[in-house]
Amino acid sequence: MQYTIDSFNASRLLRWYPPFLRPLVHFFRPEFRKLQQQIKDSRRIIEPEVAKRRQERRAAIAAGEKPHKAVDAIEWLDEQRKDIDYDIPSGQIILATAAIHTTAGMMSALLWELCANPEYIDDLRKEIVEVIKEDGGWKKTSLYKMKLLDSCMKEAQRLHVVGSLAMGRKVMAPITLSDGTELPAGCYVAIPTWPMKDEFYYENPHKFDGRRFLEKRNQPGNENRWQFVTTTPEHLGFGHGHHACPGRFFAGNEIKIAMAHILMKYDWKFEGEPPLKSLRDSEWIPDPTAKIMVRKREPEIRF
Repeated sequence: MQYTIDSFNASRLLRWYPPFLRPLVHFFRPEFRKLQQQIKDSRRIIEPEVAKRRQERRAAIAAGEKPHKAVDAIEWLDEQRKDIDYDIPSGQIILATAAIHTTAGMMSALLWELCANPEYIDDLRKEIVEVIKEDGGWKKTSLYKMKLLDSCMKEAQRLHVVGSLAMGRKVMAPITLSDGTELPAGCYVAIPTWPMKDEFYYENPHKFDGRRFLEKRNQPGNENRWQFVTTTPEHLGFGHGHHACPGRFFAGNEIKIAMAHILMKYDWKFEGEPPLKSLRDSEWIPDPTAKIMVRKREPEIRF
C-alpha cells in the first residue's frame, strides 16, 4: 500500500523535470530511492514464496497428487504467466498500484457525497436489509439486487472521475480520423471526461442524484446498460471499449460489500461545513483535509 502512495507522489514530482533529465533524476532524488528499496523488499518477500510454491507443485504432481492452490494474487499471476518468464514481484506491485488507490478513491468519493447528501442513507440501509433478508444472507446475487447503492456508486464516480482526461494512448502509426484530423506517430491522445458533467447528457450535471442511474435502468431495455460496471461513451469512469478496466467487476463487488458494512454499522457526517472538491494535476479529488465524524450504530441485521 505504501508503494502505491509513494509511486504516485514520485510520478507527480518527475513531471516537473524535462523528459531528457528523467532517466537521471531517479538516481538522486530520495523519493525514487525509496521506491527502489520497496521493490527490493517486495522481491525479498515474494520470490522465496513463489519458489516454495513451485517446488511444492512439482512434488505434488510427481507424487500423483493434486497440487495445493492458494487463493491470492501471487498464485493467479504465476498461473497466468504460462510459459512466459514473468516478473511476479513487479506484477504484484503493479496490480496493487492499479487497484488500491482507485478503489479507495471511489469509496472516499461515495462517503463524501453521502455526507453531503444524507437523505439517501436511510433508503440505502433499507435496501440492504431487504436484500439480505430476502436472500437469507450474503449471496453473489445480493450485490446485483442492491440497485440504489449501485446507482449512488456510479453517480459518485461520475462526479469524482479520476481525471479530466481518460483512455490516454500513444499513436504508433500515422492515422487520419473520420473528421480529417491527422495524428502523427509518437503523439499522445486522450478522451476528455468533461462530458460526464455536461447537461447535454445529464440533467443538473453538477448535482449528486443518487437515483439518476437507477431511474435510467428502470426504463425498458436499459436494465443492464447503466450499472456501475457498465461502460458507455457518456460515462468513462472505467474507460470504454476493448481496454476498459478489467477489474471493475471485482471492484464493484468489493465496494458494495464494504459500503454495506459501513452503512449498517456507522453514522458519519462532516465536521463543520462541507468541503470543496478540487482539481490537482488533472485529477478530481475530494478535499484531502476534510474531516468526517464517525459514530457506531446498532445495525438492523447481522452479516
